[in-house]
Amino acid sequence: MRKIWRWTQDNAGPITVTLAVLGGFAAIIQFSVVRPMQQGFTAVNQRIDDQIRYIDQRFDDQDRSINQRFDAVNQRFDAVNQRFDAQDRRIEDLVRDVSELRKLNDRVIRNETRIDTLTEQLQTADAPSP
Repeated sequence: MRKIWRWTQDNAGPITVTLAVLGGFAAIIQFSVVRPMQQGFTAVNQRIDDQIRYIDQRFDDQDRSINQRFDAVNQRFDAVNQRFDAQDRRIEDLVRDVSELRKLNDRVIRNETRIDTLTEQLQTADAPSP
């Protein structure tokens, strides 16, 4: 242990100079290489964050636009459905009216048949006997 201590004392000057030079190189590397790299990475990260915000904003705008278009289309479909519902009600009314007309037609045919039968009976009754 004494040898190491004596060697350290004997070589203190060169050790100090060597450590100072290495420290200087470390400082130079830190300020000329590492710090600019960190600043560059920070700038790249900022640009990426800006791009992500920009893309998110565009997606949000497109979502809003698409939703507005879908809402407009849905309103049109609702209007068309209301028209179809109105047409369905009209058709149902017409079907009901046609059914009533058929019933009336059947009654008219029966009444005409009775009238024809009665007319024949009256003609037969009024005809002179042979």
